[in-house]
Amino acid sequence: MSVLTNLGEFPLLVAYLLLLAGTAVQYRRGKLSGTRAVLLVGMCLTWLSYALLQVTQSGTVPTGTPLNYALDALAVVVLIVGVAAMGWWWRVRDEV
Repeated sequence: MSVLTNLGEFPLLVAYLLLLAGTAVQYRRGKLSGTRAVLLVGMCLTWLSYALLQVTQSGTVPTGTPLNYALDALAVVVLIVGVAAMGWWWRVRDEV
């Protein structure tokens, strides 16, 4: 159990990246419509930003380091893109 404790929230980050990749694969195969794919990508990105913040806040990346600040900034950008994607889906969901 100590190995999992040392990893912090890293497995959560990997899980959300795999969900994002799975969504891309399903869209590429034609099993997801474009609007549904945008919704799922937006959801994955918002949760990915949460996982990034968990890694940086008392997680595997030490607080106060340049890598920590870069990952925090990336988490904010990913969150904004995810919310924008879900907002776009909200506007066009009835049109399709």
